[in-house]
Amino acid sequence: MYWVRKREIGGSCLPYTVDEIREWKAKGVKRVLVLPEEWEIEEAWGNADYYFSILKENGLDYLHIPIPDNYPPTQSQFNEIYEWLNKGKGNLVHCVGGIGRTGTVIAAYLIIKEGYDPNDAVTEVRKYREGAVQSLQQFEFLIKLSSKFER
Repeated sequence: MYWVRKREIGGSCLPYTVDEIREWKAKGVKRVLVLPEEWEIEEAWGNADYYFSILKENGLDYLHIPIPDNYPPTQSQFNEIYEWLNKGKGNLVHCVGGIGRTGTVIAAYLIIKEGYDPNDAVTEVRKYREGAVQSLQQFEFLIKLSSKFER
């Protein structure tokens, strides 16, 4: 896992063990934004509901917003994500690899929260996770988002 803003927002790949989840908690994670589709979670945990129950058992609040691999969230998904992220600190965003979908959401968060332009937001996230924001669609989403929130 990596923090982009210490104890505010960070990213990770999908965990495969309860120990990984406990390690998140030890590093200050309180809330988990889960981006993989249900079938992707099932490959790691056998059952998505079981994974969510493990998060709860470890005292973590979570929100599941499934986004297909290599795609950005829809605008309505991002609106829900951003509202949820702003309700607390210790936010961890994860997809499967912690790069594309995760990087896109964190870059979008920086665009809205801190006024970054899309290029700088991607550069900032890539300081912590090489290769973050993987597809043209993801970058185009950031450009479109930025144009709506120009300061």
